Amino acid sequence: MTDLDLAYLSIAEASDRIEAGSLTPTALVEAVFARIDETEPRLNAYVRLMRDTALAEAQAATLRAAGGQRLGPLDGIPIAVKDLFDTAGVITTGGTGSYVDRVPTDDATAVRLLRAAGAVILGKTNTHELALGGTTNNVHYGATHNPWNLAHVPGGSSGGSGAALAAGSALGALGTDTGGSVRIPAGFCGITGHKPTYGLVGRGGVLPLSPTLDHVGPMARIVEDCALMLNALQGYDPTDLDSVPTEWQDFTLDLEGGVRGLRLGVMPSMLTGCADGTRAAFDRALATLAGLGATIVEVEPMAAFDDWSSPTAPIIVTEGATVNEPILREHPETVGEPVRRRILRGLDANVHDYFRALEFRKVIEQRFEAAMGPGGEVDAILLPTALDTAELIGDSPEDERSPVDKFLTTRIFNHTHQPSLSVPCGLDGAGLPVGLMISTAKWRDALALRIGHAFQQTTDFHIQRPGL
Repeated sequence: MTDLDLAYLSIAEASDRIEAGSLTPTALVEAVFARIDETEPRLNAYVRLMRDTALAEAQAATLRAAGGQRLGPLDGIPIAVKDLFDTAGVITTGGTGSYVDRVPTDDATAVRLLRAAGAVILGKTNTHELALGGTTNNVHYGATHNPWNLAHVPGGSSGGSGAALAAGSALGALGTDTGGSVRIPAGFCGITGHKPTYGLVGRGGVLPLSPTLDHVGPMARIVEDCALMLNALQGYDPTDLDSVPTEWQDFTLDLEGGVRGLRLGVMPSMLTGCADGTRAAFDRALATLAGLGATIVEVEPMAAFDDWSSPTAPIIVTEGATVNEPILREHPETVGEPVRRRILRGLDANVHDYFRALEFRKVIEQRFEAAMGPGGEVDAILLPTALDTAELIGDSPEDERSPVDKFLTTRIFNHTHQPSLSVPCGLDGAGLPVGLMISTAKWRDALALRIGHAFQQTTDFHIQRPGL
């Protein structure tokens, strides 16, 4: 295999080859770094490489494999980490000028768990500043480019992770998701991203934006790889006040269960304004799942409410301003003007509006749980990940406000705290990826992954490569 072929292996494929002795972690990591050297800095997916430690970790994994002592399927697998996760001894900035010299002493919980599973940490990927935006146009570190068309954004805020996976410069990646920041880059870059149930994956050591809405999730090229990563990432985190103690489960066990007999819901109200190319790809995805034996029905969990998006708007700006208050008050000039202008509104937020927003979020959660929980109308809800594909970098408004409705589909499931998965489902007329989003009731992550895996077993969108 060529270095490029190695770089585009799935985690599952690479792990099988390492287990069989036909591939060493050292050779795999070297191939991925060769790909990074080919694509950076014009892609600008990475802001910081950890080449020396990564090669040392790969060599250690190679020795374990040779001795029949692999730690598991992630042992020796090269993983990228969003620059929101603390990495011991390595600068972690959160994409802001406020933290250019910030060097954590400990790994974030998710990074620590990946290292414990033998994963090789390649480096830190670019993020929208303070994770508050959907483009990854970072004023401090530059814009990240979409591998499918360098003139377009990769989505955000985990855009560096999404771009790296699409370009073959990582086999897996960590992202965070507060309003779609794992799933939007997954949709825009033609890869797979999973936002787990709130509380399933610990957020310790991750720079927060909105603790009520923040999630940590795996990103990869296929669903099976996200399941393998989730196996390592799950678990109670005492440093995360919202972490929930749960019994460990193997998220790969039910992947082959298929969709026959499942009722999959579509919300017509959420398709208003959907771009033609996106809608066409979405409709074809529905037909594919119906052909596999699923029943597609309409569902509207919020039918009783005329406006159920605006009331929750105060949550993210109020909490974002609060967690970042020290830098906003003392060094506001270190935050780029677009993000600063948006987040400063939260410092003077009305406490009554914030309280009402928190209460209404619970109403949304309750209604979506009723729709998809035991005895509900459907087993899952399907939507386009975004209502349009990736915009041109130059067309992205600086305050990130005008395209917000494009991402209403992802934001819903941060408010419901339910698992939500984005898988590639085609290209629009301009050759840009379209994402299919699959969401289920809380703690039914395995079902969302199973539906996504079934879709990927009968389509090839997840193995298509951009002509970078």
